[in-house]
Parts: sequence; structure tokens; C-alpha cells
Amino acid sequence: MKSKKILIIGSKEKFTLENMYFRAYIGTKHNVKILNIEKVYKTKIYNLIEKSFSYLIYNRIRKKILLYLKKNKNFDLIIFFKGLYLNKKFILSIRELCSKSKIVNIYTDNPLDINRKNISNKSVLECIDQFDLFCVYSKKILKKIQVLKRKSKLLYLPFGFDKYSHKKGKLNPNFKNKINFIGSYDKKRLNFLKSLNNKDLFIAGDNWKIKNYNKSIFGSKLSSVITSSAASLNLLRDQNLTSHNMRTFEVPAMKGLLLTRRSKEQNIFFPENKASLMFSNLNELKKKIVFIKNNPKKVSEIRNMGYLISKKHSYTNRSIYLLKKIFYD
Repeated sequence: MKSKKILIIGSKEKFTLENMYFRAYIGTKHNVKILNIEKVYKTKIYNLIEKSFSYLIYNRIRKKILLYLKKNKNFDLIIFFKGLYLNKKFILSIRELCSKSKIVNIYTDNPLDINRKNISNKSVLECIDQFDLFCVYSKKILKKIQVLKRKSKLLYLPFGFDKYSHKKGKLNPNFKNKINFIGSYDKKRLNFLKSLNNKDLFIAGDNWKIKNYNKSIFGSKLSSVITSSAASLNLLRDQNLTSHNMRTFEVPAMKGLLLTRRSKEQNIFFPENKASLMFSNLNELKKKIVFIKNNPKKVSEIRNMGYLISKKHSYTNRSIYLLKKIFYD
């Protein structure tokens, strides 16, 4: 494949999806740059300003991007990641500046959920059909957009894993019997984990309102916990209930045992009882945890199969697939 000049617009923090695609394109010898427009972890003051005066924040981001593109026009591909600041007028302005560029959005949430400001908004929804490709991770969401935005060019693009950071980790015997949950706090997750009432539960992530939790972990520490634990618990949020999330692929890629809430798409990627274990409610989860403790040989087979299957779901493969769809289909 001929080398492409690619601009990624989003957050430059190492753990972001933007950076995972950035590393993937660098690894496949493309000329790629990343324009850092905002941080994922923001100060309380910034969050307050964004909540009350989002139009000021979004206007500043749009101006920053347009100023950059006036000086750097010759991209084959411009990729946005989500982008709550997007609107139709802004995309048209980019078209004028970069007439030869393909413009893609990899949307990591549900763009139809405009009632939650941190998920989407009317302006985002209005400009979906302005992209050369609008990528979503959920088949259910994709079908709904197809009905609502008939002229839009959509692509089903699942999450994956970063082969540069999601690797098999060093075994830590302290985690041998642990069930880990690594993810951000929300009230539903907290209530569910409290009800699980498991003394071997290890929790790490952002903003957990409980004692003895661990802050977000990344890199080799994350890999070690995932690889060493008896299982890695995956709690899908509402927008992911029929599909999957990032952990769906990251856990098996680090040779962890994926213990996840049951969904159709996950069962396609990692078949239940062959490459993952699934549950639909608290009681079933408790039974699966007992099964894990009592059936080490079977569990090891499931873990190994998940690890093998995961290899084809790297962001390197996703990035190549995206280029083929945008330039060669």
C-alpha cells in the first residue's frame, strides 16, 4: 500500500485511542502527525467552564484546527476522534482548505445520544453525512444512523488492541486469585460491584468513591494485573450492551481471562465458553467466579483461545482496513 500523509486530531496522551492509531500508522510506514487539541484528564475548573460555556471551548478548538490546516494542507487523510466541537460549517471550511483530503470520524460513543453533552449533540448529528466515512463500533447504532441519515457513508469499525502496549504481562503471584475490574467509575458499576461482595476484587480506575481502590494503571503494570488475575471483569455501559468496548479486545490480548457481560458482538469475536466467559446478571456472575476457581484446566484453555483469537484484532489491522475502505473500495 502506498504511503499516505495522515493527520490525526484528538488527544496526544499515550493511552488514548488516537495515539493507538497513531502508533499503528507509524508502524506501517505512513507519514502521520497528531494534532493535540485537548486533554482527556481535565481540571475541575476546565470541566465547569466546558459544562457551562461549551460553545467557547468548542470555538477555540475549531479555530486551533483551522489555523493548523492553513499552514499544513496536503494531507491525504484527516481523522477526527469523536469531536463534540464538530459542526457542519466547520467541516465545510476544512473541505475548502484541504480539497484533496479525505475526512473521517472514528466515533467512540453513540452519536445519536444527544441528550448527554459528554456523548453527543445536535451539531455532531447534523454533520455525520459530511464525512467521507463515519465509523462506529456498534452494528445496532450503525443501523439506526442508516435510517436517520440515509446519505451518510458509514463503516462498522470495532475497537481493538494496541500491540505496542497491550502485551502479555509479567506474572505477579499476588493476583493469582484476584478478579480485577479496571475502568472508570459510574454509579451503576459501583452498585454492581458492591453487590458482588467479593473479597478478592481488585478495582482500578478514575474517580471511584470507595476506599482502597487504585488509580488508573497503564503499560506494564496494567499488563501484569490482567495476565496474572484469575479473571478480568468487563462491565458494558448502556451504549455498549449489544456490542463491545475496548476492554473486550485488550484483556485477551494481554492473555487475561475475559469475564464479561453477555452481548451478541462479543460472542462473535470471542465465543462464550471457548474464548471468554459471560454473564447476564449478578447471580450468574457469582457462579462463573466459582467455576473459574474449580476448573483451572478448562479456564486455561479458554484464556489461551482468547489470546490466540485476539491477534487479528490489533489497531494495526484496523488502521490498514480503514485505509483500504477509504481509498480502494
